[in-house]
Amino acid sequence: MSAPEPDIPVFRRLIPYLRPHAVTIGLSLILLLAVTPAASFHPLVWRYVVDDVIGRRHLAHLLPALLVMFAVQGFATSVGALRDAMMERVGQKMVFAIRNDVYAKLQRQSMGYLHDHRTGDLIARAMSDVDVLQDVAVQGLDAIVSNLLSFLWVASVLVALNARLGMATLAPIAVVFFLTRFFNARVKAIYRGVRERLGDMNARLQENLNGMALIKAFAKEPYEARRFREATERYLRVNFGAIRARNIFFPGVRFVGFFSNIVAVGYGAWLTVNGQFTVGGLVAYRGYWWPLFQPINQLATINEMLQRAQAAGRRVFELLDEPESVRDLPDAVELNIGSGGARVEFRDVSFAYSERPVLCGVSFSANPGEMVALVGPSGAGKTTVLNLIPRFWDPKSGQILVDGIDIRSVTQSSLRRHLAIVQQDTFLFSGTVLDNVRYGRQDAGMEEVVEAARAANAHDFIMQLPQEYRTEIGEKGVKLSGGQRQRLAIARAFLANPEILILDEPTSSVEPESETIITQALERLMQGRTTFVTSHRFSLVRGANRILVFSSGLLVESGDHLELIAADGLYASMYAMQMGDEAGRPSC
Repeated sequence: MSAPEPDIPVFRRLIPYLRPHAVTIGLSLILLLAVTPAASFHPLVWRYVVDDVIGRRHLAHLLPALLVMFAVQGFATSVGALRDAMMERVGQKMVFAIRNDVYAKLQRQSMGYLHDHRTGDLIARAMSDVDVLQDVAVQGLDAIVSNLLSFLWVASVLVALNARLGMATLAPIAVVFFLTRFFNARVKAIYRGVRERLGDMNARLQENLNGMALIKAFAKEPYEARRFREATERYLRVNFGAIRARNIFFPGVRFVGFFSNIVAVGYGAWLTVNGQFTVGGLVAYRGYWWPLFQPINQLATINEMLQRAQAAGRRVFELLDEPESVRDLPDAVELNIGSGGARVEFRDVSFAYSERPVLCGVSFSANPGEMVALVGPSGAGKTTVLNLIPRFWDPKSGQILVDGIDIRSVTQSSLRRHLAIVQQDTFLFSGTVLDNVRYGRQDAGMEEVVEAARAANAHDFIMQLPQEYRTEIGEKGVKLSGGQRQRLAIARAFLANPEILILDEPTSSVEPESETIITQALERLMQGRTTFVTSHRFSLVRGANRILVFSSGLLVESGDHLELIAADGLYASMYAMQMGDEAGRPSC
């Protein structure tokens, strides 16, 4: 049994985003009060022309009457255009604020949250769901007010012209209220499903585009095309449900409107023949049929749009309401670290992904300027240790301290300003080489960038690129080799000049001819910094001041290379296995 959907009052939640524009909205409302009677003034002129100008042969009044009608309509059109422009600007500013809040919320979330949610669905919430709010919420709510005012004005005019005919004309419209309640009950769940299926479809597309090389490598194009088709078919089916509901609702509303017109013409003609109404009044009634029915038709359309906005808004505010598992404490302070590295200490740290334990009671320390290597089988918890240092996650228990300060008591931004990370899968942004090297310190001068690139053994290959440092490298650095991307990541870390350096398998995914160059660059980068490194290649870790050996989430051994070899434990066996493999390789 699925959990009940949270009750999110979407349109009430929009009020804080509209409050900064209260003056504009108030002015728009004042203009609306002026525009509404002006926009539906002309049928009264028709009545005057028929009953007075024609009926009483006051032909001299014809031109003034037409000029009045022209002037009033011109006023209504120009002021209405001004109102529309004002409210569209409010709508754009509202969606600007919501979308930036969504992005800021995603940035504040822990890596665990981002791992647990599909990227494509998050993109759908931040983009298309917010767009629905912009398209519907402000314009829709404004249209509700304007159409409701228009309906009330026209209805009051009709009753004033002839009370009995007015009440008879308005009576059928009450049926629209019951049709609307029926429609809303049907489509609420349907539109929720539409937004969910759209998120599924976006997630499938985004995942496939990211994995296109693997899809092609295994010739899985037909399989993935079938899976995408299944996602789009689910989206299609739920949309068919919405179409069925709409095709019951809107024809019903239109029929009610037309029936109201029949009542007005039929009963009005009877009253006119019996001397209880005028021909001009009947012409005015006919002229008011569309101004009366259009708001009803528009309100029905807007109601359907608001149901879609409710479904989209629920998904947006669900995201904004998600708790943040890693957040700054209210009294968090700035972390300050002197040059030459920092002391990092783990005290009885345990961590679990959901309910699966990953680290159990891990304790160790790294002194300023030391290199600490983490080794062990895959899944032993090494990368988790590295991810806990910058607070990508928080431990379930225990403490992590930097220079004796619990990292949960400092701001995340100040902690991370003292860190640099070089990962196994180097991420580069689309843009130039210069943009990516400068990412950690965007105010750096060109000389500093070149110096960092030289230190990372990257300058020479950069100078061979078409536009050198101004060369566009494509999405994720696709135009560069793995080794080149890694050297840019090292240059980025050099320029950031951190006190704490985290290296997560920095040479495992590069081509062999680049490994020596990258290792030399890493050795320069580690000088004078507290460094944590994981690697399956013992050539990189055996020079560490301390080696931590993990197995199944436990820290089982600790010491330098010689001490661990002498201990003849897990490290010694892993080292012997790798050295044996390397000794057995053919050489020339």
